[in-house]
Amino acid sequence: MPRNIMQHKPIFIIAAILSAFIVLLGYSVVNWNAQDIDYYLRVDDCQIDKTSCQVTLDKHSSIKVNILPRGIPDTEKLTVYIQETGDELDELSVSFEAIEIDTTTPQYRLYRQTENSFSGSAFLAICSLSKQSWVTHLFVKKGNETWEIAFPFSKQLKD
Repeated sequence: MPRNIMQHKPIFIIAAILSAFIVLLGYSVVNWNAQDIDYYLRVDDCQIDKTSCQVTLDKHSSIKVNILPRGIPDTEKLTVYIQETGDELDELSVSFEAIEIDTTTPQYRLYRQTENSFSGSAFLAICSLSKQSWVTHLFVKKGNETWEIAFPFSKQLKD
């Protein structure tokens, strides 16, 4: 009997290695886009779908966020503009969350355009309900710190 187990030992080793690899792969897929967020800000005093919004990150940095076209239409290309003031920011990205249908778009990266501005394209490639609550999530990285800034807004389809 022990001799039979010894003949299959390489198979057990390969199976153990493959199992460990599958577990690690599953973990990396689940956490692929996970970000360590240091600060969460929710901006309720500005309607990002109707106007640009000014946000203070800390005593050294603030940003002005502008999303065009106004109204943030579904299934149309959006352009997100960020104007920074103060310390230089490293990375920015944006995503959109549809609350009632529990769906989030991918994160769209914003690219540095000038010394103090970023911009990029995004899409709400989701047809919304007749009335839909949304949250624009802006992710800002400066040094070792990351902010997630939430801009809630509502959309109502025109009759």
